[in-house]
Amino acid sequence: MLIKLIELHVHSHRTTTRELYVNTQSIVSITQEVRPKALEEARAIGFSPMTQFSTLVINEGYSSRQITVAHSPEEVHKKIRTSKGLLKG
Repeated sequence: MLIKLIELHVHSHRTTTRELYVNTQSIVSITQEVRPKALEEARAIGFSPMTQFSTLVINEGYSSRQITVAHSPEEVHKKIRTSKGLLKG
């Protein structure tokens, strides 16, 4: 199943957002983002101080990748539970 999230993407010292579709079976962990620098960068591009962020660890075969998304851990968990699947075979 795929879920749609908003990722905070850092490229060349510039933070932007982009839509990201994640396979729910590849998510290893979800934790609340608490790094001050990441939160400051999010506020600088227009996110409300009330917005919560999470760090997801994504399994990519022999390695893993961390991504920061503009959703609380609870919101991500709810999306995983309620996903009905975008791809049907």
